Amino acid sequence: MIIQDQPSQRRARRALPAWALGAVVAVYILAVLNRGLWTELHAALAASQGIQGFWGLSVTVCCRLVGNLVLTLALVMWPRIGKALLALLIVISAASAFYADTFGVRLNEEIIQSIFETQRAEAMAMITTGSVTWIALFGVLPAVLVLLVPVRFMPVWRSLSWRAVIVLVAAALMLVPPMLMGRTYVYFERNHRTMYEVFNPYAALSGTFHYLQRDVFRRKRVMVPIGTDATLPPTDASVAPRKRVVVLVVGETARAENQSLQGYARDTNPEMKRAGAIYFSDAWSCGTATTVSVPCMFSDMTRAKFDKPVAKSHWNALDVLQHAGVDVFWRDNDEGCKDVCARVPNDDLTNARVAGLCDADGCVDEVLLADLPERLAKMRSPALLVLHIKGSHGPSYFQRYPAAFNVFKPGCETAEVQTCTYAQTVASYDNTILYTDHILGRVVDTLKAAPDIDSAMMYLSDHGESLGEHDIYLHGADWDTAPTQQKHIPMLMWFSPGWVSDTGMRLECLNQRRVQPASQDNLFHTLLGFFGTRTSVYKPELDLLAGCRG
Repeated sequence: MIIQDQPSQRRARRALPAWALGAVVAVYILAVLNRGLWTELHAALAASQGIQGFWGLSVTVCCRLVGNLVLTLALVMWPRIGKALLALLIVISAASAFYADTFGVRLNEEIIQSIFETQRAEAMAMITTGSVTWIALFGVLPAVLVLLVPVRFMPVWRSLSWRAVIVLVAAALMLVPPMLMGRTYVYFERNHRTMYEVFNPYAALSGTFHYLQRDVFRRKRVMVPIGTDATLPPTDASVAPRKRVVVLVVGETARAENQSLQGYARDTNPEMKRAGAIYFSDAWSCGTATTVSVPCMFSDMTRAKFDKPVAKSHWNALDVLQHAGVDVFWRDNDEGCKDVCARVPNDDLTNARVAGLCDADGCVDEVLLADLPERLAKMRSPALLVLHIKGSHGPSYFQRYPAAFNVFKPGCETAEVQTCTYAQTVASYDNTILYTDHILGRVVDTLKAAPDIDSAMMYLSDHGESLGEHDIYLHGADWDTAPTQQKHIPMLMWFSPGWVSDTGMRLECLNQRRVQPASQDNLFHTLLGFFGTRTSVYKPELDLLAGCRG
């Protein structure tokens, strides 16, 4: 008597073992979706060829990377959900690989935070025909194949035993070779830790975990007021008081290298040059992403000691000034104030509808100036108005300025800057700097038009930008290893004659100070100094103007 196989039994025998599918996916991710990792690793190992035990080091690093990925896949390959998780990891790896290989983006915690917190218009600018096509071919298509492949899993207890073996093998690959290599591996790992920021899918998973741990699920701290002893200097009752106004313009993605006031060949700062602005030529950012730099620059912490969760739970410069009696107002046309303006009056114009200044992609920065005279007139003295501009935010540089400022040509008329020549990308970027100069010029003109007001303007960018140098685009690299283009920023000031006279400001002193080192560490104390704020948290040595007042 012949017993025929049931259809379900035949399908089970034809199905691919779960471990085999995991192995195929691991090979695909390592070989196809980690090109940037292997390129960087090859360069790092090539620089280490002269050391003793070079080949052992090479094998050790590869074992650690392979073990990491095997461990990840072993932990997700469970019945019913295993294929879906594998497919998700492939898509994540493909997307990460595209932006890492194309723009040189490193998926550290700051970049992950920017991804989660960026506005819709900015996020859409990163979704291009090239990115969609690449991710569809190398991410979505393989993910669909994984979902369609029939897979058979072992019985539960047998599966658990095999999984334990795989986990132990992966752990051994990650731990034993490094232990055998000793100090040689420790030194290599320490010097090349950033390679994990281009290791897919580890970089995205690790960055997301740390972002959620630090910024989302971390128990909210109680808000800690600082500078509660802050007071403004008393006014002289015998003299008619003059209104005092400071306009602080916080830029976006502007780098010092492309400022004509810095010595750049193109005339990108004509209006600030005519206004006689004082330009600080050696200024540096606190971070390489808005999510770090903006909270840091308004915090009383320096870059070396900056901690985002701590800063988020403490008052910043705006809070201290408001507490002292300064009328503070924040206007935004960028990615939001990152909680810096959470406790002061603010106005978000990113979704405004102003004819001639706004379209479906957002507003150009002149939207912040549409009613600037009226806004300044409403504010009582002393007043601080913060304008957060979109500035030079990429990669759609060509969308950051009106047609009248398309001066440097030919430009890059697409968000896929990697398809443009370096000269085209720089031309469009320079137009954004020229337009920012115009914004600053209009602010100065508005302040000049009110001679009865003692006024000052300060401008600084949040961070810089890479435009393709060394095949790196955009920003967000780890600060310690980031190119100078992402950290060296423009910073300048302008003062009305009334302000100079009333404060006893010595311009010759400022001309000496402007060539000395400066950074976003100085902003907190410089803002307090603008208003003569008296408080125990004020440090005159960090006030850029402290030594130049009469």
